[in-house]
Amino acid sequence: MDLVTRATGAADLARALVATRDAVLVWRCTDADTAVAAGALAADRRHRHLGLWLEVSGGYPAALAARDVKTVAALVGLEHVVVEAGDHALAHAAVVEALLGDGPVEIANEVATITGAFNRPVPKEPVRVWASEGGRLVGGGRSLGLVASGVDALGEWRRYGA
Repeated sequence: MDLVTRATGAADLARALVATRDAVLVWRCTDADTAVAAGALAADRRHRHLGLWLEVSGGYPAALAARDVKTVAALVGLEHVVVEAGDHALAHAAVVEALLGDGPVEIANEVATITGAFNRPVPKEPVRVWASEGGRLVGGGRSLGLVASGVDALGEWRRYGA
């Protein structure tokens, strides 16, 4: 499985999905909130698999990112999420992953302590959570490295694979 990451404006999401062709698009919006822009994509315009690239921080913690992932998954479907953070990306990704279940959530790590939490609705289909760590995507016991990159009419893209 290959993941192609792209950062485009919201108006270019549908085109980015088509341009990805043989891989899963993991998208970050450059001119609006990524989750809100992805949630606005009509399901009938979603021609390819979709993932989101979310950057967590003090102002946008992993718990809020998990809520956004669940919302987008309910609206348009979602297969992957990549969590990027200044520090402790794996710990942030663990929080997002824990909160994607049906709870209760019990997790304590470098970035959060959560006990007895529920975050519903549960996505209908599983969402794989990745952490952007040292130039690789790490998650679920797998690691994907950068295998190609380039620039096209939509801008820069990166392909990650095993």
